[in-house]
Parts: sequence; C-alpha cells; structure tokens
Amino acid sequence: MPASKFSGLVLLFFALTFSNVFAQYADLPITIEVEYNDEGEPTFYAKNKSLTPYTVNLDFSSVSNAMPPNPNPYKKTARFGKTRLLEIKKSGLSDSYVRFSYTYSYNIGCLDTEPDDLEYLLPVAEGKATEIFGLSHIGELFDKETPDDFYALGFRAEAGDTVYASRGGVITDIEVDNDDSETENYFTSNYNYVQIVHEDCTFGSYSHLKKGGILVQKGDEVVAGDPIGIVASKEDETEIGFRFTLAYKNDDYRSGSDDKYWNYAVPLFRTSVEKNAKLKPDHIYRAVHPVDIITQEMGWFERRRWKKRNR
Repeated sequence: MPASKFSGLVLLFFALTFSNVFAQYADLPITIEVEYNDEGEPTFYAKNKSLTPYTVNLDFSSVSNAMPPNPNPYKKTARFGKTRLLEIKKSGLSDSYVRFSYTYSYNIGCLDTEPDDLEYLLPVAEGKATEIFGLSHIGELFDKETPDDFYALGFRAEAGDTVYASRGGVITDIEVDNDDSETENYFTSNYNYVQIVHEDCTFGSYSHLKKGGILVQKGDEVVAGDPIGIVASKEDETEIGFRFTLAYKNDDYRSGSDDKYWNYAVPLFRTSVEKNAKLKPDHIYRAVHPVDIITQEMGWFERRRWKKRNR
C-alpha cells in the first residue's frame, strides 16, 4: 500500500475517532474545567449545561506537591452554569505545579436537601373536586424491599382533565410516547410524566398523562397553577387518575435499587376549607388557586410582573 494512501486512512481514522470523542464529551450535562493560578495551584469548576441540578463527585487517586482534598471524594452541588468546586493549595515551597489524577461522576439532585415548609396547590383545576387514593410501592406486591419513606398520592380525575403544577419550578424531564390507557393499575413503568425541580431541589413528578397530552417542554419554567398535561384516559372511567410524588436525593445512597436513591417528602396542600392539609385516601378535596400560594416563592419584581399579567 502506498505510504500516502496509508497516511490518509490513518488521518481519517483519527479524525473520525476524535470527532466521536468530542461529540460524546459535548453531550455530557456536566464537564470539569481546571484553571491554574500563577503559583501553579489548580481550581476545579463544574460546567452544568442542563437545568437539572447535579451532585458532582471528584475522586483523586494521586496528588503531588499538595495534600489531597479532605474529604476525598469531594462532593458539591452544581446548578446550571459554572460552579467553583475547590482549589488545591501547595503544601510546600516547591516551584513545581500541583499535579493530580482524578475521575469524576455526577448524580441528579443536590447535597443536603431540606424540603421547604411550603403549601402546595391541588394539581387540578380551580374549583374542581378530586378524590384521593393511596398508592403503595410496587415492591410490596412481590415481597421485595421497599423505601422506608415511600409516599405517593393518587388523584381521581375525568377523561380530558388538565393537570396543573402544584408548585413552581423548571421542567427537568418528560416522557411523552407511552399509552397506558389500557393499563388497569398504576404499577407500570410505561407511563408519561412531567418532572419539575423546585427551588429547594425537591422533584415533583406527575405521572399517567395522556400520550400527546404533555403541555410543557424540558427547560420550561412554570409557576404553581400552570397547566402541564392531560390525564390519560381508561376504558373503566372509575380508574382514571394520575399520581404525584415529591422526592429528593438520598445522600446515604451508595448502590442498589434506583428507588433507594430517593427520599420522599409529604407535601401539605391548600384546599377550599383548610390550610396545610395532609391529604387522606378516600377523602374528597376541592381545589383553590389563591395568589398567596402561587406567588409565595417569587421575588418582589417577579410577583409584580405576574400580578400584572394575571389581572
């Protein structure tokens, strides 16, 4: 084979290889950047391209001319944009740069999440009544280990009903292509949903929505009371309803079932007759969408702008 042809094939191979590597790198939601100061000391930054908050883990296998971070692995929450993680300072008078080897990983959610003590809206139309039905974890059907604090609420609905955000936040995930209208129960993974991350890094998930009935897109910002989807229909109209869960990252999680990754919170709701109501199965509640709940997390300017738009 002529050398020129061989070289061309080699160059093409490397060009394609590096193009694939860079394309995969560009698709990652979290990347790490390292910047050195004049003393040769590195500062690590996480760049989060998504609107989903992540916990970033830096695991150092070796560090020269400095002490490794303590603790190691080092963990910190990274929200959208560029987040400063840590700086490694020299431990001696050496003129050499700090050198290191490390790997990094990231997990959805924030460290040390403490759910805010806020009221939630019933996720149905204002003035509409809904019956609550309790939901147990699917593991109970198969005598498997289940999360100790699992908590989910079912809301009875009618075909074509709209689901509303119980609390404001950013849409971090949606599923739109499933059709569970023939599913007789709620223990299935084949359902459409909308996931919203709130300011305190809790995640509200609204499940069993109609195929083609998702009214939001990833990255949309919503406020409490905004429409987000349409309930999936069922042949048996008495079975129509949707599920709501409120969860946050379990910092003690190491490995095992994905369900163990989450801690579950018990939201309290504003109803037509009660504040801070803990909803009970087989009880009927009527929804109200009062301004004080919709705007409770807004700043002064945002609240004023919302009121002007919704006169």
